[in-house]
Amino acid sequence: MKKILCILLVVLFSAASAQGSYCQNGNKGFKNSRIIRRYLEDLAAASSGFAVVRSIGTTAGTETEPGKPVTAILISKNVSWGNREKPTVIITGAIHGNEWATPEVCIGIAEYLLHNRNNPEPARDDKGALINQTALSGDDGNEQHIIVPSINSVKQLLSTIQVLIIPVLNPEGYDFSYLPKGRASYYDAGWRENRRLYDPAKNDTICYRQNGEPFVRPPENAEHCFLSDYNDDGEIEEEAVLVCETRDPDEIYLFQPALSVVSKEIFRAIYDSQNPERVFCASPRRRMWKAEWAPDDETPVQIAKAKGDGYLKEARGVDLNRNFQYQWDVVRGQEHLFIRSRSYGSRVFRGPHKLSEPETMAMEQLIEQKNIVALIDYHSGSTQVLYPYAYSTTARPQENFFGGKSGLTDLEIFRRISETITALLNRHDRGDKSIVNFTAAQNYNNSSVGSGVARDCYYGTEKIAALNIEVHDRRYTYEDEEFRKIVPEICKTNVPGALWFLFWAAGLDGSKVPGR
Repeated sequence: MKKILCILLVVLFSAASAQGSYCQNGNKGFKNSRIIRRYLEDLAAASSGFAVVRSIGTTAGTETEPGKPVTAILISKNVSWGNREKPTVIITGAIHGNEWATPEVCIGIAEYLLHNRNNPEPARDDKGALINQTALSGDDGNEQHIIVPSINSVKQLLSTIQVLIIPVLNPEGYDFSYLPKGRASYYDAGWRENRRLYDPAKNDTICYRQNGEPFVRPPENAEHCFLSDYNDDGEIEEEAVLVCETRDPDEIYLFQPALSVVSKEIFRAIYDSQNPERVFCASPRRRMWKAEWAPDDETPVQIAKAKGDGYLKEARGVDLNRNFQYQWDVVRGQEHLFIRSRSYGSRVFRGPHKLSEPETMAMEQLIEQKNIVALIDYHSGSTQVLYPYAYSTTARPQENFFGGKSGLTDLEIFRRISETITALLNRHDRGDKSIVNFTAAQNYNNSSVGSGVARDCYYGTEKIAALNIEVHDRRYTYEDEEFRKIVPEICKTNVPGALWFLFWAAGLDGSKVPGR
C-alpha cells in the first residue's frame, strides 16, 4: 500500500513539475513597459520558432517624449506574424495604467504556453490539478460539466490556434502610474488613462441639454457647472464635486446640494434647478476647488484668485476602455456616468470621439488583420469574470454564434464559460482573501455600466467571444514588498482560467461569422 501511495505521489509531482516555471516574475517587482518588452523578446528568442514579438502600434507621446510601442507576443506552432487565417485569441492587460497585476498575469500565460509548447500531457495548474476537467463546482455549487473542450494539452492547443498577448495596452499610462505623481493620482488609486494632452485652443467648452445633446450656443442665462477636482485631504469622493461659474463673470462657487453626492444626484440637481438655471458643461481645462477657498459650499470665490491658485488646469488622458466604437457615449440610462464620461478631466473620460486614441485604433486594426475568435481583457478592482454587455443592465446577447448544434444562445454560452472559469479561479486557497470569491456576471457588481468598453465592442461588432476578468478585489497599485508577495499569487490564480478559455476557444471558427 505504501509503495502504491509513493508511486502516486511521484506521478502527481512529476505532472505538476512538467508544466514548467511560470508566474515568478512578480517576485522581481514592478517592471516598466520597456523591460516587459525586453523580457518578451527573450522568451521569443528561446522559443524555437514558437513565438515572435511585434509592436501593434505606437502611443501619441507627450510634450517631452516620443510615443511608446504597444508590444505583443504571438505564440503558436510555426508562428508567423503574417498568418491571417489561423484562429487567434487575444489577451490584453493594463488597458488602465494603474492595474499593475494584469501585465504579470499576461506574462505568466505566455510563460506557461512556451514552457509547455511540446508537452502532450493534459495541462495542470501549479498545484497539480487538471485544468480541463469534466466537472467543476460553479457559483451555485452545481457541477459545470456541459462544456468540456476537446483539447487539454498545450502542444495540441498551439497546433490549432495562435495566442496573441499584449501585457501593456496602455504603456504611457502604465509607466506614468509608477512615478510619484502617477501613484498619487485619484486619491492614491494611481493614474488610469493614457497621457493624451488636450489643447484648450483646439477643443471648445461644450454645454449639454438634459437629454445629452449639446447646445449649439451655451445658454447665456444659465450658470455653467463643471466636474471638479477637489483638492483636499479629506474623504471627499473623487468626481463628485461641481464648480459653477455664476452669472457674475468674476465669481465661481461650489455647487450645492453637497460635497459627497454621487454623479447621478448632481446631474438631477443641475437640471431640476430653476433659480438660477444651471447646465452641465465640459472643458479641456480642468476645474479645481480647494477647501480653503471658502468655509462652506455656498460662498463665491473670485475667479482671479481661483486662477492664481490653479483653478484651471489642462486636462490630460482618455479612459481607453470607454473609447471603443460600439455603444460609445450612451446617455439613456447612464445619467450617473453622463457627467464623468464627458468631462475631460475625469478618469473615465470617453475621448472626444470614438477610437480617438492610437491605442484603441491599433486594436481595431489588429482585429481586421487576423482571424480573432476570442479575447480576454484583464483588469483589477474586483474578482469577477464579466461578459457582454457592459453598456446596459438589461441588454443581453441573444444570437447563436458560439452554441452550434446545442442551440444555446451566446448569453448562455457566456454564462457557462464564465462560471467554469470562476470555478477554476476559486479552486485553491492562495492565503489572501482579496483574490478569492470570484463570481461571474454581466456587469461590474451586477449594477455598474459603462459604454464604449472593449468586451462590448469585440462581441458587438465582430462576434468575438470577449471576456473581462478582474483579478484583484479593490486593489490597483502596490508597495514594492506587497507587489512581490501578492502579484505572483494573483498570476498563479488566473493562468488556469486563461488556459481553459484557450482550450474552449480553440473550437471556434471565426470564418463562420457573417461578414468575415
